[in-house]
Amino acid sequence: MLADPLRVADVALAAAVRANADSVFIEPDGVSEGQYLITLERASVALTSTSIDAPLGEAVIARLAYLADLDLAAPHASSGVLSVRSGKRDAEVVITIRPGTNLRADLMIMPKARPRSGPISVVEPRANDLIGHYKIKEFLGEGGMGTVYEVEHVALGRSYALKVLRARVVERDETAADRFLREARTAARVRHPNIVDVFDFGHMPDGRPYFVMELLEGESLADRVERGALQPAEVVSIARQTATALAAAHERGVIHADVTPSNILVMGSDPLHVKLVDFGLAQLTGEGITDEVPEFVLGTPAYISPEQLRGLPPTDRSDQYGLGAVLYEMLVGKPPYAHKDLRTLCMMHISAPIPPVESPHGPLPPKLADVITTCLQKTPQARFPGMRALLAALDEIERVTDRRGWRRWLSS
Repeated sequence: MLADPLRVADVALAAAVRANADSVFIEPDGVSEGQYLITLERASVALTSTSIDAPLGEAVIARLAYLADLDLAAPHASSGVLSVRSGKRDAEVVITIRPGTNLRADLMIMPKARPRSGPISVVEPRANDLIGHYKIKEFLGEGGMGTVYEVEHVALGRSYALKVLRARVVERDETAADRFLREARTAARVRHPNIVDVFDFGHMPDGRPYFVMELLEGESLADRVERGALQPAEVVSIARQTATALAAAHERGVIHADVTPSNILVMGSDPLHVKLVDFGLAQLTGEGITDEVPEFVLGTPAYISPEQLRGLPPTDRSDQYGLGAVLYEMLVGKPPYAHKDLRTLCMMHISAPIPPVESPHGPLPPKLADVITTCLQKTPQARFPGMRALLAALDEIERVTDRRGWRRWLSS
């Protein structure tokens, strides 16, 4: 008797939530032809793996797509969110369908925090306090959403960065905890050398969520550019690594939505190594689309795309626009648009001509200015068709400059 794909899909969802898994992968078995694997993982460690026939695997993915209201014929990865309850556990399951010769599905499990009764008694962490498996070492900094501490894993003796949601954010926005954990889950979803690595998450005694990520030593690109325009060689290196990180995120259905110099960390000097950080505004492809214009537009004004300003959901080409603005600033020493009045600045993104790309360090490598101008086009359709196409253009710039003897100049 053939298995029922509806029941297999429902059982896989319930089992993932009940087992406290954080990821489920439904994909072709790389060893046995004609077979699919359903793998449940927690912290990148497989909990269980089940082999099923390929037709059943594709039918299960089709069922998940139906539940998440996703189009199986879409040419790109798309995601939707599904609420699931199994026993006493409630979770939001982000379902991503990846097209190709064989369908694949990724499921990201985000447990829902149970509401607390009564007021929250907030106690901020102090040196030597224990939070889960981690001992607080020192305060590192504070942002709009979270406070960051250096911590040490008590068993492993390794240092990490722990980010905890700020108490006043919880008081102001009851949905902040879910969005904060979404940042952790989103970053953990895309494992890549140029993206900050997230290892663990949990809740403070007062109920606020935290997540643990790698401890990075370096400076933000914003601090680096503040000292002046960068040499073209440095710009090309940072551009390629950032674009590579974004391409990996897009292929996993993740849109960063806030590509800025402050969210790019630069480490080392020869060679430079780049890390893309802060997925606090990240969205999943196909998620959150609405016919209503939002009351507030999220993003950094100097780098936000025209379509986001119009209230449309960000796409991979919105990340292109942000990267183009960052590249412009690296080469010129200032963002493409600047104004004291916020409304005027936003209108410049929408309608002002793209300013010329001119470096104080002299002539630019061939076509580099064209790459930036393409990224900064007002309509998404006029930009590169995808981040991989942008990477190909950067590769071509390197090849041409090598043939014409620019390599020695770039390295000076």
